[in-house]
Amino acid sequence: MDKLSTVLLYAGLALIFLFNLLNIPFVGSIGWIAIAISYFRALSKNRPKRFIENQKYLTLNRRVKQKFNQIRNKFYQHKQYKFYTCPNCKRKLRVPRKKGTIKITCPHCKNQFVKKT
Repeated sequence: MDKLSTVLLYAGLALIFLFNLLNIPFVGSIGWIAIAISYFRALSKNRPKRFIENQKYLTLNRRVKQKFNQIRNKFYQHKQYKFYTCPNCKRKLRVPRKKGTIKITCPHCKNQFVKKT
């Protein structure tokens, strides 16, 4: 079983448990469908296609984790740094807080702009 099959299996079990706990009768079948897809993927003979599906899932999962980590890091750093976007190349820049009005130089495009920290 690859990562996608494992996630489908656990998600299906969680959905079944959740909908049974909330006494919602027919919506729990979504969990059974997820479990069936998980077993279908695990027992499938078409390994190249399952490999491609798993790689797409892992790529999507990595992007979501990176975005979450960026948001988390920005939250933890918001007291020490101020974040600006370069008006030329749209890159995100981080400058220290409480330095007054400063000229910021984008390290990527070398554009300079003045902002207050």
